[in-house]
Amino acid sequence: LEAEGDLTGAARAYLDTFSADRDGPAASTALYRLGRTLGRIGQTNEACVTLTEVGERYPGSPAVAEAQGTMAELGCS
Repeated sequence: LEAEGDLTGAARAYLDTFSADRDGPAASTALYRLGRTLGRIGQTNEACVTLTEVGERYPGSPAVAEAQGTMAELGCS
């Protein structure tokens, strides 16, 4: 969906993936991608909150570094 330009649909899909199994192997990546996509559709505050959650919930995940980079790009405080 994201590759096709359907960012809203992609955000919903990432949220569904995360919500289906918050402790599963794809959860940290889905949460990161949800935050990144929220930022891309202009929901910066929601994106920053979501990206912060990546580090809080999954401190050892490689998605944390990606989330931090996206937070810097979005100007999250």
